[in-house]
Amino acid sequence: MTQPVNTNWQGFWSDLPHERGLAVWDSAPGVTATAHLPLFEQHFAIDLPLLDVGCGNGTQSAALAEPYPRVIGLDFAPAAIEHARSLYGNAGVEFRVFDLADVEAARALHAEIGDSNIYMRGVLHQMPDERRADAAASLAALLGATGHLFAVELAPAAGGVIKEAMGQSDTSVPKMRLVFKHNLTPAAWEEGKLEVVLRGADLDIVDAGAVTLQSTDTLPDGSRLDFPMNYVVARTAR
Repeated sequence: MTQPVNTNWQGFWSDLPHERGLAVWDSAPGVTATAHLPLFEQHFAIDLPLLDVGCGNGTQSAALAEPYPRVIGLDFAPAAIEHARSLYGNAGVEFRVFDLADVEAARALHAEIGDSNIYMRGVLHQMPDERRADAAASLAALLGATGHLFAVELAPAAGGVIKEAMGQSDTSVPKMRLVFKHNLTPAAWEEGKLEVVLRGADLDIVDAGAVTLQSTDTLPDGSRLDFPMNYVVARTAR
């Protein structure tokens, strides 16, 4: 990723206290990773390592360590990994600093641990467009011949949901505002963009659908801010 994006993410995580639920996307696993299990568990071989790419503070990584014996949480912001180790250091998860856009680093990790399954939520839409091809190539390298990817990204309608929520008052959705404060502007993709990026790395889409992200943020009336999202399950072309 480009340096400004690295710096912005590092600043975001550095400014947050080491507590659960402070990031807008840090939802409870029961409505996130654990709720997603039925969408990918039939594809994820239990004997492969599971990589939580873009793990942030590790909430979903820790939940995934319950059904899967080896989980590695990866994030390119060292401050995020510090959060994860502080909050979930006893959860049986290994946390590492890792830049998904570094294809050589992905190949080195694959050489170390072999084929992996990947859980990835809300990562590619935040990346500069010129680095997404590298990120997809890294995913393909990490999957190898036998791994599967479960990827979730904001749906096209998410941009309108965010704009409407922030327009309700100057104090509406404070956690979402914190994201913008650090110049981390969410980018909803046009329909089918995720599939196009992954197919560019010779990944086959084996399943796709829609899910809802139940955020940790609230609207002025006390209701929860939810984001429409799309998911795919993919593997190396055979």
